[in-house]
Amino acid sequence: QTQQYQNGTKIERAMIERLPWFERKFSFGLPAAMLAFYLERLSGTAARMEEKVRGLSDKLMSERFEGKWSIKQNIGHLAEVDHISNKRIDEMVAGAETLSPAVFEPQDYNPWPIERVIAFFRDARKSNLERYKQLTPKHLSLAPTHPRLKVKMNPVDLAFFDAEHDDHHLLKISDII
Repeated sequence: QTQQYQNGTKIERAMIERLPWFERKFSFGLPAAMLAFYLERLSGTAARMEEKVRGLSDKLMSERFEGKWSIKQNIGHLAEVDHISNKRIDEMVAGAETLSPAVFEPQDYNPWPIERVIAFFRDARKSNLERYKQLTPKHLSLAPTHPRLKVKMNPVDLAFFDAEHDDHHLLKISDII
């Protein structure tokens, strides 16, 4: 259980154990007809993020707790992942056998105002969604190997994977708050 304070009142919250990101297993080979659902999830991340951070102090959003990333670092990381996803989509279209690896340590976004971090994320996500929308049905069947997971991944799988990754980091932000 964790202790939280809401309006000066102590509340208890049971913590359900969570499977760490790098221990999660995913099933890929998703059909093209699922892409719109994952793009809808990806398009809603910025609004969910903004709702979470509204009214929080810059100090809280910039602080690293227990050596983990700050709220700003989590948001900036998601923008960096969108840049990698665009690169991966381009690699799929070009017929690559293996996708580029991810970035595991974001640059330091803590000095940035939160509005700038969120704008950076929004711009990256807009570009990412536009890139997905340029794909043809032929592109959706291309499936190079993901470098860490060592499994074939098509663009629909990538969108699903990124939507799950967004939720992972939104949950991390909630934990910090």
